[in-house]
Amino acid sequence: MDDFDLDLVDELCSSFCAPSLSQEKKENSSLSINTSYSRTSRKRTSTTNPPENPIVKKICLSDATNKSTIDECDEISTLDESALQMLCEEWEPPSQFPSLLDRIATLLEKYRNIRSLHNWQKKCLNLPARRKNQNLIYTLPTSGGKTLVAEIMMLNCLFHRNLDAVFILPFVAVVQEKVRSLQPFADELGFHLEEYAASKGRYPPLKRRVKRSLYICTIEKANSLINSLIENNRMTELGIIVVDELHMIGEGQRGATLESLLTKVRMVTPQPQIIGMSATLANIGDLLKFLNAQFYEERFRPVELEEYVKVNDMVYKIDRNSHPQLIEHRRLDFKYTKQDLLNDPDRLVGLVSEVIPNDSCLVFCASKVNCENVARLIVSFMPEKLREDNSEKRSILLEALVEVNEGDLCEVLKATIPFGVAYHHSGLTGDERQLIEEAFLDGILTCITCTSTLSTGVNLPAKRVILRSPYVANQFLTIAQYKQMSGRAGRTGQSQTGECYVIAHEKDMKSLREMLFTAAENNTGCDSHLATNNNYAIKQLLLNVISLKMCTTYESLTSLMRKTLLALQAERLNVNLENLLDECLQYLIDMKIVVLKEEEQASNVTSSGHAKRMIYETTKLGKATVEGSVELGLADTLHKHLTSSLMNMNLENPLHLLYITMPFDLSNMTIGFRQLVDRMQEMKSEEKFVLKLLGIDETFLHKKAVGLSAQTTVSKETLLRFYIAMMLYDLFKNKNFYEVAKFWDQSRGTIQNLYSQVASFATSILYFSKIYDEFWPYQQLLPIFIQRLTFCTSLEILPLMEIPGIKRGRALQLVRAGYRTLRSLAKAQPDDLMKAVLNLPLRTAQILVKHSKRLLREQAEDLRDQAAELVEQIE
Repeated sequence: MDDFDLDLVDELCSSFCAPSLSQEKKENSSLSINTSYSRTSRKRTSTTNPPENPIVKKICLSDATNKSTIDECDEISTLDESALQMLCEEWEPPSQFPSLLDRIATLLEKYRNIRSLHNWQKKCLNLPARRKNQNLIYTLPTSGGKTLVAEIMMLNCLFHRNLDAVFILPFVAVVQEKVRSLQPFADELGFHLEEYAASKGRYPPLKRRVKRSLYICTIEKANSLINSLIENNRMTELGIIVVDELHMIGEGQRGATLESLLTKVRMVTPQPQIIGMSATLANIGDLLKFLNAQFYEERFRPVELEEYVKVNDMVYKIDRNSHPQLIEHRRLDFKYTKQDLLNDPDRLVGLVSEVIPNDSCLVFCASKVNCENVARLIVSFMPEKLREDNSEKRSILLEALVEVNEGDLCEVLKATIPFGVAYHHSGLTGDERQLIEEAFLDGILTCITCTSTLSTGVNLPAKRVILRSPYVANQFLTIAQYKQMSGRAGRTGQSQTGECYVIAHEKDMKSLREMLFTAAENNTGCDSHLATNNNYAIKQLLLNVISLKMCTTYESLTSLMRKTLLALQAERLNVNLENLLDECLQYLIDMKIVVLKEEEQASNVTSSGHAKRMIYETTKLGKATVEGSVELGLADTLHKHLTSSLMNMNLENPLHLLYITMPFDLSNMTIGFRQLVDRMQEMKSEEKFVLKLLGIDETFLHKKAVGLSAQTTVSKETLLRFYIAMMLYDLFKNKNFYEVAKFWDQSRGTIQNLYSQVASFATSILYFSKIYDEFWPYQQLLPIFIQRLTFCTSLEILPLMEIPGIKRGRALQLVRAGYRTLRSLAKAQPDDLMKAVLNLPLRTAQILVKHSKRLLREQAEDLRDQAAELVEQIE
């Protein structure tokens, strides 16, 4: 059914048109409109008499007698219009329909401070492709409002089409942030929000009977999710797949995984709608053909971007429409002393000081170490009086950082945060990064020094963005990276312009000019990566479709290859698809994960006299490889590893299980033998027994710790995996990230990332083991072990760690106060909870009780859905 035409909806206006009206005035001035549409004439008929089930409430009156038109109220398409566009079709609306529209608008204003849609968003939502559920790619500069459009499309799918939605995001942290952002909408509107990142995600997902599901996924998890839906014939439940940062399809193996995922989706009938969005896309013609999609491009930016390059003390303005394209703008004169110039020869602090503390600034640095050094540098120039700004809130921020680190605090942050400055990179834990991001958005922090990962993560807009150098690590900046970083400049509603400064030296100017002015025109960044890395992604794709029985003959596999982005670019990339297919199929056969066999084994000829077809099938190992999303080259190694570990498994403590679930690809870390030996001195005999199981000689470790040469029969890989297992074992013994990182001489973020990798690999092992009956111990042991890995905690407080935002220290307090389960918390009175737990604010107690009740309701719904599925299978 078609949606309401927005031209007709234009005559309506939401309550946000007159935000100054009091609630009482809004109620008095509201006019209920009964709007109906004829399928043929599509004429609107209205009546001022309130109907039983009004579709829209029109609140666009300055007073009871003076009506305003939409143009007089607001030139921008308003929220209720978008909600109508999103949710209205030519069907008799249920009684709850008007309240649903109201709640969406209320939630967007409450949680996003969004009162209206931009005109481009209205156009995009009214495109024929969107209305007919056709595939669509749209591009817009960063901060232009792309995500809101995608969210509206997904809500449209959930409530209009009564189908599930998948939202694919590039990183785990971004998935987690999006889940937090959408949780209020899920709670209020009534849909399931399911996180698929790191170790989280269920395969196949629960089959829902009442509410629809919105899956928020990383690329890899989305691939596994799609596989499970195809395998269980449930793709018909899926209505839309939204891909954020679609340009990542041209970035290495993650891009190849995304291409494989979309290729499989394109082969499904009926095919879910695919929406791709990005701030920058090259090879757009290839992408449109690959996805059979329509294209919408808009250069709208809510805040104008001004771009500059600083060389020595001269600032050049970038103007791509003039010649020369770098125009002298101003000469810097920051009154630096000689010592100041020695400390800051690039005059970085001067550029920062022009905007803070009244406005905000992001400084992108080439490395993590550089981030911390630059933060210290900026603070060293700051006058002491800046400590007075937001001093109370900054003290609270420091206390919060101490709390998430269970009593410890980074010395750099301790020194810089009182001045409103902090650093942000992967060396911080997720909790630390989240606190810093929120403080920056709230204006508590005015300057963040960060690595390039911030530009592709959460949206932290700033008045000024400074690129400390045109390098990311030791690689020169690409146009895509530049656009991501510069796109953070400008805060909607707070300034008319955003500024981006690139600090460069004369030696970099040739490369910088090419990147800024030539690469933008000739960028081929969206090239397929299926045929890179020894054709790994093609082999994985072929194994997937054979295992899922999507393609089992040579002809069907050839057809599959022709549907890839690689096929469209084969000539330019000098790739022979047929040769690639033959080579990759032979590899799968040689690895004993695929076999070529006759469709029927009885004879070579059918009853009609025709030769029987030869088909490809996965072996047990191949099936396990797909189920566990295991790397092809590691499948046989993993099987042997799990088999041998079964013979000598020590379950007296988690150490051996940590070793068993340790990923095989951690070769970039150096073993700290001194720390390893120091920690072993504290080990109990049953813990040391794990060394004997692995064949590790303590004498060898002691010699290595003091710098002596020593020989061992144990492989370096085994030693490294045991070393990391020991590192993470400290967390199992209730040491915090700060303590563990300090002892093992690693960053806190590195420790947390290792923990996340182990949790993810343990999940892969769990699904891998389900194919083999003999691996039943892993099937029993790993689910609870994965939970402990996910929340990094002991069994005692594990039930409480599901509560959003709760930390280990707070969970321990609750357990000691007698609140050991979600049920006990859900039944608690906030006042009693506040009295029972030291330093627990009433507001926090109320939130804990609220979240506990929500989680219990979700668990009950899960059980009902599982029961309904069992009954359906019986019937």
